Amino acid sequence: MSQLRTRPDVMSLRGVVSSSSIQSSLAGIKVLESGGNIADAAIATSAVLCVTQNNLCGLGGDGFAILKFKGNLSSINSSGKSTRNISKEDYEKKKMNQIPHMGPLAAITVPGLAGLWIELYKKSSMEFKELLKPAISLARNGFPVTHNYAKSLEITLRHTKDKNFIETFSDNGRHPLTGDIFFQEDLAMTLEEMSEEGPDSFYKGHLSDRIVNAFEKSDVRIDSKDMSSHKPIVGLPVRSEFEDRVVYELPPNSQGPTVNFSLNAMKMMDERGSDDWTYIKAALNGNAFRKTYIGDPDRMPLPGNFESENFIRKVLDENTTLTNETKPDGDTTYFTIATEDGDAISLIQSNYTGFGSTVVPKGTGISLQNRGSYFSLDPEHHNFLEPGKRTFHTLCACMVEREKEFEYSIGTMGGDIQPQIHLAMLFNLIRKGMSPQESIDAPRLNFLGSIYEEPSTLIFEDESLVTKEMLPLFRERKYTGRFSSAHGHCQIIKRNENGVIMGGADSRGDGFAIPIF
Repeated sequence: MSQLRTRPDVMSLRGVVSSSSIQSSLAGIKVLESGGNIADAAIATSAVLCVTQNNLCGLGGDGFAILKFKGNLSSINSSGKSTRNISKEDYEKKKMNQIPHMGPLAAITVPGLAGLWIELYKKSSMEFKELLKPAISLARNGFPVTHNYAKSLEITLRHTKDKNFIETFSDNGRHPLTGDIFFQEDLAMTLEEMSEEGPDSFYKGHLSDRIVNAFEKSDVRIDSKDMSSHKPIVGLPVRSEFEDRVVYELPPNSQGPTVNFSLNAMKMMDERGSDDWTYIKAALNGNAFRKTYIGDPDRMPLPGNFESENFIRKVLDENTTLTNETKPDGDTTYFTIATEDGDAISLIQSNYTGFGSTVVPKGTGISLQNRGSYFSLDPEHHNFLEPGKRTFHTLCACMVEREKEFEYSIGTMGGDIQPQIHLAMLFNLIRKGMSPQESIDAPRLNFLGSIYEEPSTLIFEDESLVTKEMLPLFRERKYTGRFSSAHGHCQIIKRNENGVIMGGADSRGDGFAIPIF
């Protein structure tokens, strides 16, 4: 199928890295070219993103991945729990009825990304010190600021009150402009110390002590016990069938099973009408499931019968409106890597909104995530804030197999709409036969809504996508313009049956797919 593309699909017989930063894609490629494996390349790519896109992710945030390594498939959930030192009463004392999005009371969950590196490093073939070199160099020697990074900094500096953030990310309040060279010496020192001591030093050891001491001076309540207790969940992804493929998504507390539920529910739907209408109906069904059945896996396991027809009908019958407690969209970055031997990784990392809480513990160069602001302060809600709890998480990553071989990896930023974009890409790639870049560049249609509210607004890049059947379901509709970040930044890799690896990256952000020659 012919479809407008903003750029060609990248192709290689050896491997492709597709990320939202050209420097990070290059770092991953160089590791692969030097003989590193996919885990090595993922650590290097992730670390560079913590420097060049710490407006979206960083060592203060969380990370998840689906990994296919030497024929084995696994999921890694390295989202941090809330500190033991926080409760609803802390907000009530300050007369807050909602967790703020900036400041120490937003920085209440343990940063998890380093835990993801720990798990990946178990499969590594290179020294950790070598893998962090590109990130350290970019932090110390600087990198050219992109338009998106400059704009994000400008907006954040207007709202933050954190003195260390202002000092770290501006020159007396003046943020770097597009094309300026930005230096981050404190972050370089933190990464350097980590590279010498190993990834686990972030949670235990001298580096962890330094970070926790800086937490205390920033009024952050995460302590050494919270940090040393962090442990990623390694298991199997959630699976469902679509056409003649198997679609894998991250398990809870990731919202990934929303995609699996949507695909399973679609088998019971009357699919007459356009693909866009079918996709929206499937996504709405997934939203009904998501708002009730996804949470901390230790306290709220995924229902064992969630694939059954009886359960699907039960969820759809119970689709009632919850309290309207709107949460902002998340800012996130996703990348994917695939190599000629069939190995692949689908990895997503995030601060949640922008630079997160904007709390930068002095001397670390790290802006702590505000992922905990997604918790509810309503004791009746399943995502109610409690000490030592993982919040419902918007991050999700997708991988697709055909006849037990890797075929696609798919992911995007976009907060609550991420499952919708996964569904749209699956439709584009599998049903419509688009290439990765064609699928990414195709105009998008999404609806806004979280686990706290019903879908209310339909947003679209092309009016022709909106059908008459959709209109009664949404109170508002809004044209966003083409290539709008409101519809996420997506990266995709495909492995063809002849072994050719194809990659696409999203021009809605700063994405670049780069091949190994």
